[in-house]
Amino acid sequence: MGSSGSKVAQSATRKFPNRAPGTSPPTSTSQPIRSTRPSQPPRPQQRAAPPRPSFTKNDAIRRDSINPDQPEPSTVNPNFASRLKQMGIAQPNPTFSPSSTASTAPPDIDAAHYQGHAPPQFPPASSNVTLGVLEARRQLELRAEDELNNIGKSSDQGKEFLDIATIRNILVLRQRGESASTIEIRLRLKPGVVGRLGPLGIVAPAS
Repeated sequence: MGSSGSKVAQSATRKFPNRAPGTSPPTSTSQPIRSTRPSQPPRPQQRAAPPRPSFTKNDAIRRDSINPDQPEPSTVNPNFASRLKQMGIAQPNPTFSPSSTASTAPPDIDAAHYQGHAPPQFPPASSNVTLGVLEARRQLELRAEDELNNIGKSSDQGKEFLDIATIRNILVLRQRGESASTIEIRLRLKPGVVGRLGPLGIVAPAS
């Protein structure tokens, strides 16, 4: 039994899906629709053309070529400029070298340019003080080397080149009254070496 209205109400009751408590609702698995249009390749970027060299001087090039330390032409003393022009190019001072084969005048310059100019005069090597000192030093080195090589040989004539310890021993023996010949024999010195130190009392060992 029952009215038809109650049956309609029961059939119209909303039904909920059966889901266990605590579970999340099902997510949609639908994927986005892809476009069927073909993808266009990226357009290449246009590069700027490199700057072309300029063969004409503009104001920027002229300003860049000016030396900031160079005075302006209006500030240069005309007398000074004229003197520099009269002096001309400076000629370097030639250096003497016995082994040099270079001529005093360049071959590509006319010899008439050098008329009236005498060639440079150099002093002989024998009167050159610097060369004389170097030659004397070389001779002393050779004599000292020969003396060292002749020690203990029959050609040994005694020491002539002394060290500071030998010189001190000579001075001490002289103060004690030893003669020069006795000191030379005792220290194996060359005859006459003790006399080069001067008379007694001029040179003495430091106390």
